[in-house]
Amino acid sequence: MPAKKQITKDMILATAFEMLRTRGMDAVNVKSLAKQLNCSTQPIYLSFDSMDALRTVLSSMAVDTFLQYIQRGGAATNLYGMAYIQFAQKEKQLFRFLFMRQNSFLELQEALAPIIDGSISQLMKQYHIEYEEAHHFHDQLWVHTHGIASMIATDFCDWNMDKVEKMLAESEQYLSRKYGEQNVFK
Repeated sequence: MPAKKQITKDMILATAFEMLRTRGMDAVNVKSLAKQLNCSTQPIYLSFDSMDALRTVLSSMAVDTFLQYIQRGGAATNLYGMAYIQFAQKEKQLFRFLFMRQNSFLELQEALAPIIDGSISQLMKQYHIEYEEAHHFHDQLWVHTHGIASMIATDFCDWNMDKVEKMLAESEQYLSRKYGEQNVFK
């Protein structure tokens, strides 16, 4: 009878994900993971063919964590509101991993598509505008929110949430002049 695995795939994933969350993806490598698990590198290589395979699973876990986070408030789920910014503030390394890596949108596109489509549909209804205009409006809102979130996630600035809410409200006022309604960022 073969020996029972001391270090399981779930243990590796949990440890790697915690390292990603607290120290970023650059900290997650086979040697540091083995050290954290207090084992050799063998159990990691037995569970994952490569670091790319591990990164793919970690990416999926990070997306799930993000989606759960922004869907929990009960407000409209979108990429241009306080939930997005609060995620960047509370989960800085995950935010950086998901939204600030080269070409990461290609990995996220499928997971974010329902949120983006829902937001565009909501904007179309709310402002009585066509798809292309709503899509452009969505992108403007997201880019503005993402800029604030990125500054917070990288510690470029340390804005309190009252200031951020005020900034979003003022942007909403400017944009609503064009589209005629308020409460965009809620």
